[in-house]
Amino acid sequence: MVVDMLDDFSGEDHKYVIKPYMSIIQGLCRRSKDVDGAKRLILKMIEAGPPPGNAAFNFVISGLSKAGEMEEAMKMMKLMKSRGLKPDVYSYSVIMSGYANGGMMEEACRVLSLAKKNHSKLSPVTYHMLIRGHCKLEEFNKAVALLGEMKDHGVHPNTDEYNKLIQSLCLKGLDWKAAEKLLEEMKDNGLYLNGVTRSLIRAMKELEEEEGLATE
Repeated sequence: MVVDMLDDFSGEDHKYVIKPYMSIIQGLCRRSKDVDGAKRLILKMIEAGPPPGNAAFNFVISGLSKAGEMEEAMKMMKLMKSRGLKPDVYSYSVIMSGYANGGMMEEACRVLSLAKKNHSKLSPVTYHMLIRGHCKLEEFNKAVALLGEMKDHGVHPNTDEYNKLIQSLCLKGLDWKAAEKLLEEMKDNGLYLNGVTRSLIRAMKELEEEEGLATE
């Protein structure tokens, strides 16, 4: 096995062969889907060297999160911190994604709070996955609130975020008024919605008006 080849390095040499270790960890997590093997290798590195850095931990955290092993992913991040390493935005984002994909939005938002405490600015992708998670559970008020929070923290939502949220509001939430408000917000930010989604807002508005006339 490739991992066994690492035992060929001995003494002082063993402490400085970080590249072979990184390649194997990446391969175990991505190609072999053997995250447990990658995790064992991280522990071996801690014990005998070379010391694993952020990238090594992130490979394993990402693999665990994608597999839905969220408790193990959180343990790995705690281990990372105990080694004096600071989880980066990516570390937090992949864990939030794992929770969001599993419908555990409360846990995902707790991790978001941790990320905001440790990083002054997060990435649009981080918020995008949480907005999508809230929409999936039809928690549209929370999704809209998160869109506002993005701007408060200096992260500007793009057309894609608005587009998906507006579509969800129309198709699932049946709330064209909130969708229209977001459309106006987009215009103020110099963003433009595609014709299909604009038509969707108009159709929902007309449908409600027709239903109102029918009940009179």
